[in-house]
Amino acid sequence: MSAEIELALRQERLLARSAALRASIAEQSAVLDAPFAIADRVHAGARWAWRERVVLIGGTVVVLLVLRPRRIWRFASFGLWAWRRKRRVQAWLAAAGIAPNAGRPASRGSNPAL
Repeated sequence: MSAEIELALRQERLLARSAALRASIAEQSAVLDAPFAIADRVHAGARWAWRERVVLIGGTVVVLLVLRPRRIWRFASFGLWAWRRKRRVQAWLAAAGIAPNAGRPASRGSNPAL
């Protein structure tokens, strides 16, 4: 046999083997279809919640105000207290030189090395 014929036969065997392996992988990965479908739905729900976060938060606040106004005020006052303490600690850390960027969020996409 000539080298070209041997090469063509080897190529056909490899193509057939590749097709068989692809079919085998597709068959074995069918088990993962359901978990991936669930993950896709969770991801789509998270993207929706992120896009509609103002409506989602507003709706939650309205529902909580209707159901338990006293609990909302208690939660809000605790949140204000925690925020004030955080700001005090940040200021203290900045004054001590421990946190140079206290109170200032890092800009997105900036590279401090440049």
